[in-house]
Amino acid sequence: MRNKCDTAFIVHKMSLTLVNLFRSTRSRLLSISKASFLRQNSTMSAPKTDLERAAAARDLLKSTFGQRVTTADDPASGPRLALTTPWSTTCHTPSAAYFQPESSAEVSTALAIITKTQSKFAVRATGHNPNPGFSSTHEDAVIIDLHRLDHKSFDEETGIANIGAGNTWGEVYTWLEGKGRSVMGGRYEEIGVAGFVLGGGMPAFSNLKGMGCDQVKGFEVVLGNGQVAYCSSEVRPDLYRALKGGGSNFGVVTKFELQTYPLLKTQYTVNLYKPDDYASIIDASIEAHSKMEDDSKATYFSNFHRDFVAIGQLYADTPKEDPKVFEPFNRLEMTMPVVPKTDGTLSTLAQAIGRRAPKGKRVIFTISTKVDRDLYLAIHQIWHEVTASLPSSAEGTDLHYTIQPVTADVARAGKGDNVLGLREVSQNWWVFTLEYPRNGDDEVHQAAMDKIYEQVKKAAEDKGLLLDFICPTFADKRQDVLRGFGEENVKLIKEVAGKYDEQGVFQKLQYGGFLVRDL
Repeated sequence: MRNKCDTAFIVHKMSLTLVNLFRSTRSRLLSISKASFLRQNSTMSAPKTDLERAAAARDLLKSTFGQRVTTADDPASGPRLALTTPWSTTCHTPSAAYFQPESSAEVSTALAIITKTQSKFAVRATGHNPNPGFSSTHEDAVIIDLHRLDHKSFDEETGIANIGAGNTWGEVYTWLEGKGRSVMGGRYEEIGVAGFVLGGGMPAFSNLKGMGCDQVKGFEVVLGNGQVAYCSSEVRPDLYRALKGGGSNFGVVTKFELQTYPLLKTQYTVNLYKPDDYASIIDASIEAHSKMEDDSKATYFSNFHRDFVAIGQLYADTPKEDPKVFEPFNRLEMTMPVVPKTDGTLSTLAQAIGRRAPKGKRVIFTISTKVDRDLYLAIHQIWHEVTASLPSSAEGTDLHYTIQPVTADVARAGKGDNVLGLREVSQNWWVFTLEYPRNGDDEVHQAAMDKIYEQVKKAAEDKGLLLDFICPTFADKRQDVLRGFGEENVKLIKEVAGKYDEQGVFQKLQYGGFLVRDL
């Protein structure tokens, strides 16, 4: 595969008049030449504003790819779906155009158009990140929407699955289980493969095999100069490592080679508890976390809301007796089960714990800390006081937080192989999520989120328990994610970005993200 990609690029560069692009869904040849469409528009006056540059890119994309380039005001339903696809309605902003490539060669051509016009752009797989500008734009930029890159293939000899960047984990799990295989991916079925992996990716059972990015054996990536490149531990190893957590700084990843495993049986349950019993729930969470260090098959989450606390107990096996790691939770007074104890698979687990809340605005942030009871209680008190200042749950506002235990094994699994820089200590990745209606008061809600972030961070700092790492997939756009990876990894990310994107396409023109340009 890698030789074919590199050969295709050489032919693509040498040919001044023709590039053969195949539309996988129409089975017909699309004839196009980068040189011809650039020459064709060489006499046009240079666009001077971002709006003009985006409009120029839109027109060139439309003339090249026809109906697969749409705009928010087109009458068809496709554009409206493209506009409202993102998980958070804060990202439902009209872009200048939405282009849906069907191959890496088409992504290459789109980048050539973007580079020629100097238009701003964003790349979207599923749009699950709630940060505006990461996979959404305004009318001063275009979106490359990868959802048509949904190809899947499996090599039985190596156990490697080739997965297109447009797939969701639900699709991948179901397809692989038909082949008796599993892969360590996202915990919810609607999460996209691309954003999850490039942001490190916290799978359901990170203690077992490490982070989501640790499962990648190779990437196919379209670089800023249009080259379709392959990288692995043996081919372009610096780019390979940087992509494992380094985000969208280096190119558009179109395919992932993922290590698979024999079908993983799972056992899981989700129960609700009274929020007034928070101290006992925190004690049980800490005790279970300690037991997890000796049982790599176990994990859990404790999710605190104003009206209830949801605890998910997840086990990478189907034992007849309750695993001892969950004994602390069994001592709590449960109000009701939401998901009864079930023997299933990663696919059924993702379906069971996926939370499909109504469309609304969402703001998130995360911090990582060491495990400490006093800190947990202090953070809960901060959360309780801030939620009291917000509109009620009945009005659609829900500020909730989640305790996500991470063992030292997770860091060891990816040490030296990714750029996350995890410390080999038992830790918690806190995630705070604020959800509120589209017509909610942005100023009130954002102020509450700013307040809780500053107070939680300070509480951890004052106790000397704050860790540098900030998980990219849970982070607010204002958080300094890349620096949290450590000085050595930041240096590597900068060097790789400069080496493989000499023109700075992904730093100068990309709309948003945790980018090197912000360091």
